[in-house]
Amino acid sequence: MIPQHRTALSISQYHSSTTRQFSADQNDQIVTVSLETSSGTKELQIQKGEILRSAMLRRGSSPHNGRARLINCRGLGTCGTCAVEIESSANNNSGGGAVEPNERNTKENIRLNFPPHGSSDQSTNLRLACQVQVMDDITIRKRTGFWGQDTTSELADEYNAELWFGELEYVLDNKSPREEE
Repeated sequence: MIPQHRTALSISQYHSSTTRQFSADQNDQIVTVSLETSSGTKELQIQKGEILRSAMLRRGSSPHNGRARLINCRGLGTCGTCAVEIESSANNNSGGGAVEPNERNTKENIRLNFPPHGSSDQSTNLRLACQVQVMDDITIRKRTGFWGQDTTSELADEYNAELWFGELEYVLDNKSPREEE
């Protein structure tokens, strides 16, 4: 018999076995991501060099709004649902040095200049969480809309990560530092 309904792996079940633990000598490699949503600000401690999308999912927060948590490209950079505004805590700009690459890559330029993104009033700080590595403390804002494309000052609700595909959620992340066994 084939089950009629598949459910996402409970975030607490999944994270009990995958939460990253940092040793004292790794503390200089820890950066803070401040996630601003309509619920307030949540701080995530992540390892320097992690892909933002992977780091958020591993810590129970989603870079995607609503149903985009299931319907997204899993890090290919093609759907645009993980679009977030990024500001560097140090110099209050679009991440200059706080994320790599410093400027939008080709995938980001194509996707973020294609509807529903690409409007003239879109923030220049908009980046795809699946395409940037976090190198220093940053603040990110998630806007409303399926793709996070809203250009008003309204922030999206905070959504918990739902890992529909378990470890396969990270299969395309070949840049984040690997956990030490």
